[in-house]
Amino acid sequence: MKEFLDRPGFLKTYGTFGVDLTFVMAIFFTALFMIGWYYGRKARGNAHHTLTLWAMLAMIGYFLFYYLSRQLGALSFTGGSGGQAGFGGPEVIYKWIFSPLLTIHIVIVSIGLVLAFYMIPLGFRASKIIQGRRVLVEGDLNAGRRSFSRSVLLISLALGFLLPTLRSLFRGYFSLRLYLDWIIVCLVIGLLVILLERLAGRLFPDGAKRHRALGTFTMVMYAIALLTSTLTYVMLYILYPPKPH
Repeated sequence: MKEFLDRPGFLKTYGTFGVDLTFVMAIFFTALFMIGWYYGRKARGNAHHTLTLWAMLAMIGYFLFYYLSRQLGALSFTGGSGGQAGFGGPEVIYKWIFSPLLTIHIVIVSIGLVLAFYMIPLGFRASKIIQGRRVLVEGDLNAGRRSFSRSVLLISLALGFLLPTLRSLFRGYFSLRLYLDWIIVCLVIGLLVILLERLAGRLFPDGAKRHRALGTFTMVMYAIALLTSTLTYVMLYILYPPKPH
């Protein structure tokens, strides 16, 4: 699979097939989120819930598959001439434009990942199906906070064991360090989701208002993530492709 993803890309740039596919999928998922957000604004609860839920699950599933098949992650900051890694432009451009842009992108994607894991259960908790239509329900959403926190921690631990197991099966070897790293990462994400629940509960005790406010914030984050991803792609694979060795 790694060899397949490392083939020349299909966008006629210097990117590999995996890079081009990931870029196109980022555009596709963001478009789905924006359409789902539009449905929500128009009070089309069923369409909004279904489209947004499956788009988020598909997005998480795709990037996990890409990681398991190859190696998910942004360009490394180490290696190469002058501290550059795979960046063929001048060092001043790398230092003052590309590197800060990539850092912003990583931060935004990290925030978006936490928001995705939080917004999925929030969509179920803040809504009900009434006469066949899914609608947001006004009311305090803080009552089940303890059970929510326990569930998040248990799911985080389960993913911390499951994901390295799947990666080990893909790669053909097992590593205790890999398990430890993934457990830590999943627990950190879980704790951030719990922290987000606490902060959101203080700011927006009402479930309907919380869902609308965080939903809008999430869409803004995803739009910024797509923008930074596009700029990063253009700089890496169009304007300043890697220099041949």
